[in-house]
Amino acid sequence: MSEKFPAQGYKDNVLSDCFADAQRYFLDHYVDVDRAHVVMLAEQNIITGEELKLILQAIGGLDVEAMRNAEYDGSVEDLFYYIQREIAAGCGNSDIAGKVHTARSRNDIDVTIYRLYLRQQTLDLIEVCSTLHNVFLDLAAAHHESLMPAYTHTQPAQPTTIAHYLLAMAENTGRDIARIRRAYENMNRCPLGACAITTTGFPIDRARVADLLGFDGPTRNSYGSIASVDYFTELLGSVSGLLINVGKFAQEFLLMAMVEFDVIRLPDGYVQASSIMPQKRNPVAIEHVRAIASKALGQVLGVLTSVHNTPFGDINDVEDDLQPLNFSALRDSNRAVSLLGHALAAAEFNLDLLRERAEANFITVTELADTIVRRENLPFSKAHAIVADCVKRATAAGSGVSFDILQAAAKEEIGRTLDLTASELEEALSAENFVRIRTIYGGPAPDETKEALAEQREAQTGNNAWLLERRGNLKRAKENLDAQIKLALL
Repeated sequence: MSEKFPAQGYKDNVLSDCFADAQRYFLDHYVDVDRAHVVMLAEQNIITGEELKLILQAIGGLDVEAMRNAEYDGSVEDLFYYIQREIAAGCGNSDIAGKVHTARSRNDIDVTIYRLYLRQQTLDLIEVCSTLHNVFLDLAAAHHESLMPAYTHTQPAQPTTIAHYLLAMAENTGRDIARIRRAYENMNRCPLGACAITTTGFPIDRARVADLLGFDGPTRNSYGSIASVDYFTELLGSVSGLLINVGKFAQEFLLMAMVEFDVIRLPDGYVQASSIMPQKRNPVAIEHVRAIASKALGQVLGVLTSVHNTPFGDINDVEDDLQPLNFSALRDSNRAVSLLGHALAAAEFNLDLLRERAEANFITVTELADTIVRRENLPFSKAHAIVADCVKRATAAGSGVSFDILQAAAKEEIGRTLDLTASELEEALSAENFVRIRTIYGGPAPDETKEALAEQREAQTGNNAWLLERRGNLKRAKENLDAQIKLALL
C-alpha cells in the first residue's frame, strides 16, 4: 500500500529541513507579503473592506515567535500552508481566509521572499565593505610619505608608499561596492503578481504591492519573474570578485606579519598564543579572514554550479534547498570583510624597517637608469645595460652601487664614463626621490596619493549616502505598510 503525500521519507529528508529553514529566514517576510497583498486586494475591490479587516486581525493575532519555534509535524507541507492554516483559524472563516490567496501563487511568493531576505543581507554586506574601505583610507591618510618596497613576482621591485599600496586595495574595495550596488538595484524588483508564471485575470496592482514592500517597482516579464535566477547569480558574481580580493589582501598581510618580514603587527586581541610554544604570536584573525572568505567563495561556486544547467522555469533546484546556501555565502562574506576591517584598523606598521627595505635590494635603480637617459641622452636600452652591470658588480663586491662602479660599468658598456656626478647618483638611488618624482596620475608621489585619497573619500560619501537612502526606503515602506493596516482596521 502506497503512502499518501508526503511520505515519511520525503518528510524526513526534504520537508522538515525546508520548514526549519523557512522558519529561520522567511517567516516575517511571509507575513509582510500577506499583509501587502491583502491591502492591495481591498484597494482593487477584489475583497471587501470587512474581509480585509478580518484577515488583518487574524494576521495581527499570529503568535509569530511560537510559529518560529514550532516543530515540524507533517500536518502541512510547508511554512506557507502552516501560516495560511493559522490565518484561517484566526479568521474563524476558511472561505474568507482563502481569499488571501487570490491572484497569487507559491511561485511568486517564494521568489519574493528570497529577494526580501537577500536584499537586507546585501545592504549589510555593502555596509561592512564601506567600513573596510574607510579603514584603508584612514590608514592611507596617515602614510603618504611612509616608504615601503613594492613587490612583483614576490620579489622586491621598486619603492612606493604605504598610502599608495593601501589605496590600491581601497580602489578594489570601492569597485566591489559598486558591483554589489548594481546587483542590489537589479534584485530590488518585486515578482508578486506573476503568480504561477503568467499573471492573473484579476485586476491586481503589482506596482502597489511592490511599493508597500519597499521594492523599486515590479519585475517586468512574468515568465522571467519566476524563471530567472540572475537576481542572485548577479549578486554572487559580484561577491565572488569581492572574496577573491579579500583573499589576496589577507595573503599579503599574513606574509607581512611573518617574523621574516616583520612589517605589520596585530595587537594581542587579534593574535593567538600556542599551547606549547610560549613565544608564539599567531596572526589568527587574518588567517580566519582567508579561511572564511575561501569558505564563502566555495559556497558561491557551489550555488552557481547547482543552477547553471537547470530548466528556465519554476524548478526546485533553485528554491528551498538552495536558497540557504546563498544566505550562508553572504553571511560568511560579511564575516570575512568585517574581520579584516577590524584587524587592520588595530594593526601597526613597522615604518623604520619598511623604509630600510625601500632602500635595499637595489630596488631604486630603475630611477638611476631613467636619470642616465635624461642626463646623458642615451637610449633606455643602453642605460638599462649599464645599470644591470652596476648591480652585478655591486652584488659581487657586497656593496651598493658606488660612483666608481657606475663609471666602470659605463665604460664597459658604452666606451666612456658618464657626466653624472656623485651627488646626482646619490639622489637617483634615493627611495624618497624615487617616490617624490613619480607624480604621474596613479603614481606614489604624496601629492598624487592625496588626490587619489580625496577621490576615494568622495566615492565613500556617495556610497554612504546611497546606503542611507536604501535603508531609509525600506524603513519608510515598512512604516507605510503598518499605517495602511492601521487605517484598514479602524
